[in-house]
Amino acid sequence: MITLRLDGRPAMDSTATADLMITVADRDPVALHDADGSVAAALRALLRPLTWQQLRDRLALDAEQGDALIRRLLATGVITLGCADEHGDVATARIHSRRADLRPDLEPAADQAVQLSPYALLRRFGDHAVVESARDGTVVHLHRPELAAVAAGLCAPTTPAAAGRLAPGGPQLVRLLAAVGLVAAPGPQPVSPPHAAWTHTRSRSGLVDPRLAAPGTLDEPPAAPAADTDLPLPVPDLAALRHTDPPLADVMESRRSVRRFGRAPLTLPQLGELLYRVARIQQRLDADPAAGRLYSHTLRPAPSAGAMHELDFYLTVRACHDLAPGVYRYLPDRHALGVVTRDTVPLVRMINAAYLAINRESVPPLLISLAARFDRPTRKYGDLAYSLTLRNAGVLLQSVYLSATAMGLGACAVGTGDAADFADATGLDPLEVSSVGEIVIGSLPGQDE
Repeated sequence: MITLRLDGRPAMDSTATADLMITVADRDPVALHDADGSVAAALRALLRPLTWQQLRDRLALDAEQGDALIRRLLATGVITLGCADEHGDVATARIHSRRADLRPDLEPAADQAVQLSPYALLRRFGDHAVVESARDGTVVHLHRPELAAVAAGLCAPTTPAAAGRLAPGGPQLVRLLAAVGLVAAPGPQPVSPPHAAWTHTRSRSGLVDPRLAAPGTLDEPPAAPAADTDLPLPVPDLAALRHTDPPLADVMESRRSVRRFGRAPLTLPQLGELLYRVARIQQRLDADPAAGRLYSHTLRPAPSAGAMHELDFYLTVRACHDLAPGVYRYLPDRHALGVVTRDTVPLVRMINAAYLAINRESVPPLLISLAARFDRPTRKYGDLAYSLTLRNAGVLLQSVYLSATAMGLGACAVGTGDAADFADATGLDPLEVSSVGEIVIGSLPGQDE
């Protein structure tokens, strides 16, 4: 039997706007409009588990309104769906989207063939297994380890009766998975791959509500490498540049991807000016709740979602006057470079990968890799963080393009950067810090010495 239950012990407080403020431990409060008192009535009725039909019968609403209210409570996480057998709870389903595929009246017959949805993901969550929907974020928590065998057994068509032979509670789990759209009649593989659905639904607001805890302090991490190993960069004269730079309209009109570079190597002043224009720290702002700043952050020439600035500039230098070949990290607080490695093996691999990506037209003298510190935006934006990081990378790539064009340099974004080569060169764990965008820089043809 599938029942509706309260998720924890929610506290309810009425507001002056006929809203009901519902608070559950470790989660942001949920405000639900409740002018007719039906939300409060439903929550009071669920002080003990009820079936969908039993709860609908207790509400002073017609069937359509009752169903809409129940779906609303499920989507906001106030209530859950669960199933049990004679030994206790079997599984609990938490709904994370108002567009969840709920089928409360669907109950496969004991001999009806069913199969796990291709959008179902079996994984560890804490110390237990869950079956999660890549399509709408529904998470079914398995309360017994042996039930994972039931989920795995459903990869091939089977029946609820056969599932019961895999583990106690198997038939109940099949019914719950069917009720949330994770089990259905056998069918063809979907055209859209599950990983694409997973990425999209978690990269846009509204499709999946992750219901994460509020972020903690988001101070800047300590700068690295150590200051005594920094290589200071020349600082350009911004006042002079304001008078000599071409107008933005001209820069926008003339910007083109340049894949063939001149033989003249970059100079250290050019490199310093490019990074100063795009990536330096202009100002540090401390947390000040009274001013609306909930965490300390920095201001830089290019914007970043939430002022996270999780993207670091790593430079693979093949040819630059007064700078030895190697891989460097730009230190935006000091406008300096830190040496990552001068090993020629990773340098050649990264430059060669960029050369192949720009159609083998010219070996680039400089490759800039934008490396994301994934944990930083995740603490504020949760599942949206990765998509925001990619947008931030796009902003930075365009900023580099425009600055290079204004300086009379060539630039070309690299569409197929090798994150494995970057990890080998830097020694960074790609699940923690990884390249997400690349651009090559060089002199223009005709600027040869």
